[in-house]
Amino acid sequence: MTFFIIEKMNPHDLQSRNERYHIIEGALYISTSALIPIQTVMPALIKRLGGSDVLIGTWPVVVYLAYYMPQVISANYSGALQYRKSTVIRYGFIQRLHILLLACVIAVWGASAPTLSLTLLFLLYISNQATSGSISPIWMDFLSKTTSPERRGKIMGWRVSLAAVLALVNSFILTAMLTILRFPYNYASAIGLAFLFQTSSLATQHKVVEEIPSPVSIPVHLSGLFSHVRSIIAGNRLYRKFLIASALLTISFSSAAFFTIAAIKRFDISEYVVGIFTILMIVGQIISGVLLGWLADSKGTKSALVVCGTSLLLAIAIAWLAQSVTWFYFVFLFFGVNIGAETAIRYNFAVECAPSGERPMYVGLMNAWFAPFYLVTPFAGWLCVSYGYNIVFMLSLIVGLIGIIFLIRTPNPRAEKLALSSK
Repeated sequence: MTFFIIEKMNPHDLQSRNERYHIIEGALYISTSALIPIQTVMPALIKRLGGSDVLIGTWPVVVYLAYYMPQVISANYSGALQYRKSTVIRYGFIQRLHILLLACVIAVWGASAPTLSLTLLFLLYISNQATSGSISPIWMDFLSKTTSPERRGKIMGWRVSLAAVLALVNSFILTAMLTILRFPYNYASAIGLAFLFQTSSLATQHKVVEEIPSPVSIPVHLSGLFSHVRSIIAGNRLYRKFLIASALLTISFSSAAFFTIAAIKRFDISEYVVGIFTILMIVGQIISGVLLGWLADSKGTKSALVVCGTSLLLAIAIAWLAQSVTWFYFVFLFFGVNIGAETAIRYNFAVECAPSGERPMYVGLMNAWFAPFYLVTPFAGWLCVSYGYNIVFMLSLIVGLIGIIFLIRTPNPRAEKLALSSK
């Protein structure tokens, strides 16, 4: 008989190992946003399959709502699980299968049956987003319990920065695929490559070790879920102020959809300049991930969030006042700083506000809270058509400034917990 002796790692080494795997997993997964970006490639594919402008206009809204809306319900039931890893891996695999199926649909029917392909594209991608959104709160709790709170900001930052570097490489690969291969195999190949990257990230995630069980909370019946959510918001002043500040900054973020269009219309720029905008945005993401992750760990998550929000407001202000196309280079650099780290830091802030047993609920509630505010973007588009881009930039700046004031006046959750524990 053969016996296998597995040497148990000490907690510090195990945590360091887990952190490395989380960074690699995040870099691989997040970098696929350059292969199937919802802002560029997917609308172009919808148009190629015969989709109308109305369909293209509703695409981002539907995609965001499908991701955010299920999260409170999924977070409610995930609290009953002692261990998170198996659920994260199982549903992560199901989510990635959607991407593989989408690549097959486009390759097989993209040219011969475009209407069928368009219908299946919407159904598969919406299901993909709903699955991804449903697992998001429990994934964040899984990451939180398998990493050190004092290093979580750096971990999230490195995930974003390395993903941005990979995304830059992927963007060149995407350009080559779309140029060299003929339709529909160019789009199908890009989606297929995204599946390979995401599957590699899942294999890496599987190596993370989850030793300690989570505190179990009994799921609230659906009839009482709204009351439970309301009690969380009413009973946690810090979390409530954070949600209000973030909602105002989300409204302000809607103006970013018009940065490129405003530059094109004002200064008649070429596709080459749009490419420079993209590169500068990625540079901003690379810088912000590492630096703001360090800032979150050393000075508190709130400080990093304030820098993210301020970067967004600087981008809006420069776009509003721009006198030449050169000004827009700084717009996209500051915008890259914002999008590079804000989502990860918000997740971290929500986790720090929550009792350990309710971390999934706090993350899910945060994301569901944001969903209605993304509906501002179509209204902002109507304002642009009716009154011009400057009115949108000006109003977004005002709303964002109020959000920053709210955020500055929000206490640092980690400092508050330390203060309470010392009493």
